This record gives sequence, C-alpha cells and structure tokens, in this order.
Amino acid sequence: MAMTKEEFLRSFEETVVADVGTLTGGENLNRLENWDSVAVVVFLAQADEEFSVSLSNKELTACRTVDDLWDLVETRVHAPERSA
Repeated sequence: MAMTKEEFLRSFEETVVADVGTLTGGENLNRLENWDSVAVVVFLAQADEEFSVSLSNKELTACRTVDDLWDLVETRVHAPERSA
C-alpha cells in the first residue's frame, strides 16, 4: 500500500499521542514523551496492519528519529516482492 510521509506522520502522531500536525520527522525518538515500550509495540502492529510491513526489533532500535522510521517503512513498502 502506497503512503505519503504526511500520512505516516499522522499515523505516528496517533501512536505517540501527539497533537495532529505537530511532528515533522526530525524529532529524536528518545525525546518524544510517549515513545516507550507500549508505543513501540503499537508502532510495529500499525506498520504491519496499515502498511503491510514487518519490522524487526533490531531494525526499530537502529532508528534515532521519526524520519528514520519513515525511511525504514517506506523502503519496505516499495521493496520488490521476494520470490520463494
């Protein structure tokens, strides 16, 4: 499913209970008040459900900013399907 960065940011704002339109992407994840273990689990579930993307915990912990998360998800959404 295709998405825009704007759609991703609005979805992520819901995840971290931020006011709509407040995130731009450059925010440091460790400085977001509600980016905690619960938000990580919710984000992983949303990535799977909304964008059909499965992420590993290792990939997620390598992300430092909201833009890093966007890049990770976007790369996976647009990755060519692997044949078995």
